[in-house]
Amino acid sequence: MSPIVLDTSVVIAASLSPLGAAGSLLEAFYRERLTFAYTKAILDEYLEVMERPKFAAIVDSNARVSFALKLRASGSLMVPASVPKAKWPDKDDLPFVAAALATEQKIIVTLNPRDFAPATRFGIRVLSPSEARRELLPPPINGLPPRSTWA
Repeated sequence: MSPIVLDTSVVIAASLSPLGAAGSLLEAFYRERLTFAYTKAILDEYLEVMERPKFAAIVDSNARVSFALKLRASGSLMVPASVPKAKWPDKDDLPFVAAALATEQKIIVTLNPRDFAPATRFGIRVLSPSEARRELLPPPINGLPPRSTWA
C-alpha cells in the first residue's frame, strides 16, 4: 500500500475526535490498513505540536510515544523530494509537500487545504480527512465506526 502524508492538523484532530474522519485514518494506520509517509522534519513537527501545552493534556505522553514508535516502525520514512518554486502560503508546510512528492500516490490529507493550494499544480492531491476516509478506506461494517485505539 502506497503511503499518504498527514498534515499535523489531522494528527491533532484525531486526538480531539477519535471517532471522526481524522481518527478513522489514524485507526486504519494502527491496524495497518493505511501507511503514512513522513520525514524527520515531519516527525519532529508532529511531536513538537503534540507537546504544546494546549495539546499535551489531550495527547498524553504515552499516546505521543506510541504514535512516534508506530510511525517509525510502520510508516514510510521518505527522502524528501525537491519542492518546486511557487507562492506557498506557509513555508512551514513544505516538508509535507516534499514528502508527498516522494510518494507514488502524492496525497496530502489536511484540514488546511489553502496552505497546500499550489501543490495541485505539481500532481499532489490535497484531501480532507473525510475525503481520504471515503476514498482510501472501505465503509465500516454494519455502519458502526471501529473502536479507536488512539484515544
